[in-house]
Amino acid sequence: MTPRARSALLTGIALALAVLFTLYLRQSRSVVVGSDGGSIALQGWDILHGNLLLHGWAMSDVSFYPTELPQYAMFEWLRGLSPDVVHLGGAMTYTTVLLLAGLAAKGGTPQERASGRDAAVRVLIAVGIMLSPAAGSGTSTLLLTPDHLGSAVPVLLAWLVVDRCPPRAYVPAAVGALLTWGVLADPLVEITGVAPLVLVCAIRSAQRAHPRIPVPRQARQREYQLAGRPPQPQLAPAPAPVAEEPGSTAPRWFEPSLALAAIAAVAAAALISALIRAAGGFALRSVGTRAAGLATLPNHLFLVGQGIAMLFGASFGRGQQVNLLFSSLHLAGLALFASAFCVTLRRLFRHEDLMASALAVAIALNVLLYAHGNYVKDLLSSREITEVLPFGAVLAGRVMAGPVLAARIMGRRVRTALVPVLGAVLAGYAAVLAVYAAQPPVPAENQDLAGWLAGHHLAGGLSASYWLANSVTVDSSGRAQVRQVSIRSGRLTRPNGGWGYARPWYQPSSHHADFVVTSAAPGTAAWHTLLNSARNTFGSPARTYSYRQYTVLVWGGNLLRRLGPGN
Repeated sequence: MTPRARSALLTGIALALAVLFTLYLRQSRSVVVGSDGGSIALQGWDILHGNLLLHGWAMSDVSFYPTELPQYAMFEWLRGLSPDVVHLGGAMTYTTVLLLAGLAAKGGTPQERASGRDAAVRVLIAVGIMLSPAAGSGTSTLLLTPDHLGSAVPVLLAWLVVDRCPPRAYVPAAVGALLTWGVLADPLVEITGVAPLVLVCAIRSAQRAHPRIPVPRQARQREYQLAGRPPQPQLAPAPAPVAEEPGSTAPRWFEPSLALAAIAAVAAAALISALIRAAGGFALRSVGTRAAGLATLPNHLFLVGQGIAMLFGASFGRGQQVNLLFSSLHLAGLALFASAFCVTLRRLFRHEDLMASALAVAIALNVLLYAHGNYVKDLLSSREITEVLPFGAVLAGRVMAGPVLAARIMGRRVRTALVPVLGAVLAGYAAVLAVYAAQPPVPAENQDLAGWLAGHHLAGGLSASYWLANSVTVDSSGRAQVRQVSIRSGRLTRPNGGWGYARPWYQPSSHHADFVVTSAAPGTAAWHTLLNSARNTFGSPARTYSYRQYTVLVWGGNLLRRLGPGN
């Protein structure tokens, strides 16, 4: 490729990514930003204002600290604190993951490098599968708040280093650094990045030490056919050790060093987290790993199947307001992924493609642990397995491009039919994305209350609802700061457990609160509990307002001085 052609190609890719980012941003704005997005936005706001280690913050079991939080701080530096920062971050993350998936699908080593038509089909399969996220739950899961999808970035970058760089000593070091980055942001990377790399490298090392059992001749011929390569002569020589076969030309030390680097990444991330805590930085909740009972497994498996279909755009679940035709189009991408996944697992112990093998293992581990865990509640719980989408897209591109180009029916090659069909499906995906991006934007979850509080000059207050507090704070761009509190022994106290708050917020010397707000319906048990607890703690309010579904109690003075201690 000439320098001019390469420059034109890169310019075209940049323009395409800019268009996709804009479309994903518009689609993201069609769903509601809630308090989860507000919590991440407030953490980015704190980083932007000098609290680099997020001193005093209580987070959930995932920090997203070195991955998405810098994105939020950057957008807040450009745009200020607002709910739109959440949409911008979600669109940027998805566009980045899509780009990395396309690069990973193409391949990079001399043995796996694709070119020409093969390269184009690989990339188009991967990008096409991810091109148009489903509406509704699919948009909320993939294009909004950080839900593990961004954790695919360090994992895919690590695999790109392995795939595109020669086997030198710096490769394990780079992989270890990238996986450390990933594990520090999200412990799930231990399952989707570290464990698959260790397992696949262990298998490769064992095969190097002991020549594998010869593959039957018919099976070997079928492997070459599936890969789109010409059949080998029938009088083939005896199978050589794995180290002499294509795809296994790396030195013997290479795979063990990759496995050791992955293991070291877990230890390095734990050390960095401990140093952050010792310096007074953020604290994480422990990861919930309790297994669900066998009685719940059938329902869990049903939800897992629905969730995977939703991630790939085929969302047929109840209550999903998506066009039946759009979901049916995405069945093509889901079928390519399922085929690639089954083929790769079947050939796991003799597959030449290290990345494909590891990604298939990562998908299997992620889904199995999710199905047996206690996180499976509804379709939105599929955020725990969002990495299945980019990993599956890469797998489909790397494994299925060859069969698509070499497909035969009754002895005749059907490439001239299959490739246009896939092109038509890709065009359909682009049309779906355009339709979803054209949906009207919706306001943030508590935008109406945020505007009402700011209009009444109520700048600081409290709420017993996490889902109300941080959302209102961000929706008002910080003009009405609402902090979550707990109810204990009939009184309001500082948060007793939970997440999404910073302890410095409750210091009366630097912060002020003079109202309590609830969204509980008047007359309900939750409404009475909140009002009685507020009166027990602060006395009778000076004023009481009712606005839509909200009740606002206002006192004089700083309520933080009378707020009970938390945990």
